[in-house]
Amino acid sequence: SINNLLIWKTKNNKNDKSRKICYNIKPVVIINCDYTITEKIYKIGGLMQKRVELLAPAGNMEKLKTAIHFGADACFVGGSSFNLRGMSSNFKNKELKEAIDYVHSLGKKIYVTLNIFAHNTEIDYLPRFIKMLAEYGADAAIVADLGVFQLVREHAPNLPIHVSTQANNTNWMSVKTWKDMGAKRVILAREMSLKEIKTIREKVPDVEIEVFIHGAMCMAYSGRCLLSNYFTNRDSNRGICAQDCRWNYKVIAEGHEDKGVHDIVEEHGETFIFNAKDLCSIEFIDQIIEAGVNSLKIEGRMKSIYYNSTVVKQYKRALDSYYSGNYKYNPNWLEELKTISHRQYSNGFYLGPTSEKDQNYETGLSYSQTYRLIANVLDKVDTNKYKIQIRNKAFATDTFELIRPEGDPIPFKVANFLNTKNDEFQDEVNPNTIAIIETDVEMGPMDLIRMKLPLGVSDSDMDTSDLG
Repeated sequence: SINNLLIWKTKNNKNDKSRKICYNIKPVVIINCDYTITEKIYKIGGLMQKRVELLAPAGNMEKLKTAIHFGADACFVGGSSFNLRGMSSNFKNKELKEAIDYVHSLGKKIYVTLNIFAHNTEIDYLPRFIKMLAEYGADAAIVADLGVFQLVREHAPNLPIHVSTQANNTNWMSVKTWKDMGAKRVILAREMSLKEIKTIREKVPDVEIEVFIHGAMCMAYSGRCLLSNYFTNRDSNRGICAQDCRWNYKVIAEGHEDKGVHDIVEEHGETFIFNAKDLCSIEFIDQIIEAGVNSLKIEGRMKSIYYNSTVVKQYKRALDSYYSGNYKYNPNWLEELKTISHRQYSNGFYLGPTSEKDQNYETGLSYSQTYRLIANVLDKVDTNKYKIQIRNKAFATDTFELIRPEGDPIPFKVANFLNTKNDEFQDEVNPNTIAIIETDVEMGPMDLIRMKLPLGVSDSDMDTSDLG
């Protein structure tokens, strides 16, 4: 027998044997079935839904391929203009076409950001870019500005529109309004609780909802900050934020002592009054799914491939567990997320109002990590021999770990490195070296090699190669 199973035709054609499956998060076994299964539909919280999308950032082609390799269902990218990551390498027009074709060849999706707050000069240049995205086959444009939204409607009427988190949607009427104007998806503001998200889903059931589940948080409402503009003349709403909120400040409330206002000054050390912790929702990801969202978004187009691979892999493991019908939180997911460079984690706004626990008042950077990326695997060149690209200095005496899309990290050691530039065996290698190693651990292209760091050692989570 098949429990909790419903079958619908996907088309009105009476000869079509395609079907959708719906089941209530329980394993389903189909025996002697003549039908082609095209899509699984789950009953979650009273709603019929497809499996939630895992959406990863991609600041360049390498990051995009890494995210897909480690299990992302879709990636969001930026072109050379019109997006809020002006310091990322981003994708030139030719690269965008290549990225779209690559993702589609694997049955995945790709969304392109057009989420700047446009001025008149951008409005004049946008139509050509929008038409190009539609011609290339982008799966959606991510838009924040109402004028840009209208331009997409006029110049690429078949290109789906996702409304950016920068549009500050925090209530169901705003979401409904965007939907009524033609938006396919609304990316909610980060300042939303699970209860509020559930209400939006109930009030507006016929629009896709996307939420952020991991990454940096801004001290301003959905990133609408002017500190960078004021202090460094770098416009945070046009892609070049200087992250001034991470600086140390001293605030003096002169002339307001009688009103009980306190000075914010630390006598020994510094005070960081705008410094938000990073969002991490892995411990309650099941509750976010059951709120009725369609897409789970990871922040970090400026982050490294190690960040991308680790975050995607751990959330995919959580989703696989959830949709297996036997969901159980695994503390190892969080431990792995601590291996990447990150600020202290918080629950964001999901579980209720934030407090001082969600801010880091002690230090400006507060980066913490337990592992460092050493290399990425390029190819297998012979039996037990692999060509790798060195990302950080490594020694043959080190113990390494192989990171693959499936399974736990695999420790291994090597006798030496064969430098392909001079054909010499070396006991140590520097970044940008192409080397061959020998090991009986099976590796594949785009797998990663990491090393455990000494206690107290840490790096920035920013991929500085994008700044060069």
